Amino acid sequence: MPATPTLAPKSSTVFDTITQAPEYQQKKNEIMRLLRQELSKINGVRGPSNELRADYAAEVDRVSKARGRDLYYPFIGSGAGNGPFVELRDGSVKYDLITGIGVNFWGHGNIDFFEAEFDGLWGDVMQGNLAPLPDYGGLMADLLDVVGPKSRLKHVWLTSCGAIANENALKIIRQKKAPATRIFTFEHCFAGRTTALQEITDNAKYREGQPVYGEVYYLPFFDPRSSDSPDQQADAVVGRIKDEMARYPGRYAALEFEIVQGEGGFNSAPNEFFVKVCTEAKKAGLAIWVDEIQTFGRTGEIFAYQRFGLEELVDVVTIAKLLQTGAVLYAAEYNPKPGLVSGTFAGASSSLRAGRKAIELLKKQIAGQHGHVRKLEKIAISEFERLKQGDLGKHVIDYTVVGGMQAFTLFDGTLEQTKKFLFKLWDLGAIAFFCGHDPYRVRMLPPLAVMTEAHVKEVFTLIETAVRETAKEIQR
Repeated sequence: MPATPTLAPKSSTVFDTITQAPEYQQKKNEIMRLLRQELSKINGVRGPSNELRADYAAEVDRVSKARGRDLYYPFIGSGAGNGPFVELRDGSVKYDLITGIGVNFWGHGNIDFFEAEFDGLWGDVMQGNLAPLPDYGGLMADLLDVVGPKSRLKHVWLTSCGAIANENALKIIRQKKAPATRIFTFEHCFAGRTTALQEITDNAKYREGQPVYGEVYYLPFFDPRSSDSPDQQADAVVGRIKDEMARYPGRYAALEFEIVQGEGGFNSAPNEFFVKVCTEAKKAGLAIWVDEIQTFGRTGEIFAYQRFGLEELVDVVTIAKLLQTGAVLYAAEYNPKPGLVSGTFAGASSSLRAGRKAIELLKKQIAGQHGHVRKLEKIAISEFERLKQGDLGKHVIDYTVVGGMQAFTLFDGTLEQTKKFLFKLWDLGAIAFFCGHDPYRVRMLPPLAVMTEAHVKEVFTLIETAVRETAKEIQR
């Protein structure tokens, strides 16, 4: 009998040799155990340490002077936290309900993320489009795997943040639709603060002293208070699109929009409104560009366009925030010519690894009809209804809950009253922000991925107390 051939040992890279070494794994596990042990001590709201107050105040003052503007809250994190709780440098602990405007959806001190990032911490800090590491291609493949079976999205380009993802989307669309350059979008939208995106963003304050080139046409967004049906409101929008395209033939390239407007006030619309507007816009030759910088992963599905029935209509999608990096995804026919998009940074090695872990968690437990986001969405709605039906109903005017995008209007909806409530809530141990205008609304982007039903109910107890105390001050 012939001898069984001996297989040559599989060669490995130095990186693999290090990360698979028993002593390396042992030290890594020791660090993980230490983190779990110490971070578990951050498990509830607490006030600042008297010993740290003076140094903390001086640190806040230094930061404010260096940037030429006060911090909105006197907030400087220690770097530690646990789930929805964030520890500040003064030793205090608060519920973080705004999560860096949505970036920390996965909470603070997330061991799953740190474990995913660990092996990338000692390698190249940043990865780029010229010389990437395996995490680069891995994250792109992970994203394309979850776009949905009916989606036409076939390619993805990574970048370091949402603003550059939107810039790349704008360039990709304009190249495809050249010489058309103009963009349709909706009133109250937010697209970013770069020179190009500040013109799309519907807030005059953000472009004060900046040039405006007349490249954007603002369409009326869905109004839930209108007597017109969603279908009728969609018809009105489509009519405006057709009129404007007839007035400027060959000049319009795309319809850009947020499925749930973030800074504009957490405004959204029924599926039938979006489907009709997008269907007719595509027939007119417009690219459908959905800005999911804030909605990605947060509304109950991995992409919000999946929840709203737009899977087959979308040409270009931009994402960031809870992905921990930025990306633009696009259909094959929008694949840009070489040289149009690039960029030194695709993202930090740790952020690309965290992005892969984010998609894994979204698939396994966070997204879907029976996922964690939908469960906590129902709890939040029931808590808002409890407040509305009680004696605070006269103060809580309305609310919006779409997964982890939650907002409500208080009192007369003035900025002064809204801020008064926010700082009362801060003092009680929770951090939120505001959005919209006329009325201004309290804005929350809570870390639902790491919150429990008990956390949500405790947060609403703090909200209830803050509303009562603010109402007393307003009535004085």
